[in-house]
Amino acid sequence: MLEFFEYDQLSGFASIYDSHITLNKTLLNYLTDAYRVRVAVNKEKNEIQIYTINKDYALSGELNEASLLPVSISKTYARICSRPLIEYLSKAFNLSIEKKEFKRYPACYNKEKKVIIINMEKEVS
Repeated sequence: MLEFFEYDQLSGFASIYDSHITLNKTLLNYLTDAYRVRVAVNKEKNEIQIYTINKDYALSGELNEASLLPVSISKTYARICSRPLIEYLSKAFNLSIEKKEFKRYPACYNKEKKVIIINMEKEVS
């Protein structure tokens, strides 16, 4: 019986630096409509959740503007820059990230919830 290799298009990696989070190319497909993002922490599941917000919803006034973070998208990665966010995540997950260092974690897209989930259980080398 043949078993063919199929690339997992839902999984990727997130790198957390001292001032931003970088999502790798695999996860870019799920940020195409993103104007801003909202980031949530689920301490029980030990994960970070990134929700994409399109421009119409972001400007509708329904969400607190301070909770919406800009996302920069290039051809090979996406970046969410926010020192306060990284400080919050560092406290929530007891992280220590020095300048010019990063920590990489597995990340995936959940189709049902339409969210990028960063698994903070174990750092990937």
